[in-house]
Amino acid sequence: MNSRPRIAFWFRYGPGDHSELFHALPPIITALAAHCEVHYFGLKTATPIPESIRRHAVIHTLPWTVDRTRQRDKFIKTALWILALPLVGLRCRRLGVRAVYLDETIPLSAPLARLFFGPQVALTVADFFTDIYCTGALAPLGRALRALDLRAWRRLPLIFTRAQTTRAWLAARGLDPARIHPVYDPCNLALYHPLPPAERAAARAAFGYAPEQVVLVHHGILHPNKGNDFILRALADLHPRYPQLRFLLVGDGPEMPRLRRLVASLRLDAVCTLTGWLPSLPEVNRALNAGDIGLVMRTGGEADHFHMTGALVHNMACGLPLLAARLGGVAEVVRENHNGLLFNPADPNAFKAGLEQLAGNPALRARLGAAAHEDAHRHFDMQTVTRQTVAPLLRLAGIEEATP
Repeated sequence: MNSRPRIAFWFRYGPGDHSELFHALPPIITALAAHCEVHYFGLKTATPIPESIRRHAVIHTLPWTVDRTRQRDKFIKTALWILALPLVGLRCRRLGVRAVYLDETIPLSAPLARLFFGPQVALTVADFFTDIYCTGALAPLGRALRALDLRAWRRLPLIFTRAQTTRAWLAARGLDPARIHPVYDPCNLALYHPLPPAERAAARAAFGYAPEQVVLVHHGILHPNKGNDFILRALADLHPRYPQLRFLLVGDGPEMPRLRRLVASLRLDAVCTLTGWLPSLPEVNRALNAGDIGLVMRTGGEADHFHMTGALVHNMACGLPLLAARLGGVAEVVRENHNGLLFNPADPNAFKAGLEQLAGNPALRARLGAAAHEDAHRHFDMQTVTRQTVAPLLRLAGIEEATP
């Protein structure tokens, strides 16, 4: 009989998509497997499971396939995932799992994990989905779900955050700061990186950009809190004075139909390229390299302060100068006039002033971009993130002194 201690990961998208969203997952599981038996619970997806996870984890897939590029499917499967968590918790208890790690902030997941698995639960607190989707008439429901989650979080022995700002916010609401571990998002710097000049020129040409044009690039899931309508309206104001400006928006999501209509109504068809989902992460890297300025934008809601966005991490890794919303987590990494410029996400004039400054000064863009690339290696190193994640999880499972 295998007597090794066991740790479980729970993540609704499964290990393939989880690894795309959190690049350090394969080395984290590999490192944990040297000390314990790792079990992974999630839904099925079309994304291949990394070979290192196949080798080092026991994978348990629930009987549903989720396509996170389709918003309706994602909502339905997330609801099914939440409903299945009691069974997942009981299964982990029967397996003798010592600790469970939920690397996402899905409403009710922490209370359900505590109730059906037990107290040794770790959670990542980042996006608050209730803030994004429970608005208007649904706002009271969102507040009620938040209250239930906070009550459970106060009793968790381990919480990871993606920003120091989140730690301070949680501590102000009664959580023990000694249990909260800020760990920045990792980046696979072999995947996101600056391309050689010839390849970068080819990437720009593929989108039809002339050398003299200045391309603002943004990517990610098009949620309402990304504020791309704010960007489009500001670009419409700037375009008569700066006809060389272009906007490359990479990704898809529930906002895409509205954004396409807005592009048409503002007569920005020649300015804006909305790619939808690109077929692979190397293609995303090529698209970022077609840009001159990396946009980091959220509307400024409470949870927008709680993490580094994928756009921030990947833009820096590609050596792009940043034009970033002044938010708590973002401002921990983006330093004014060092690796980018910051603007108030509620002030279109501040955004336009920053864009004009960068668009008109190639030397400034080059200096800020070089610093951003250097800072990406310092802040988002996968080995550092792996070490900062594995050690607390081993302590949570009571195997701190174990050796390979």
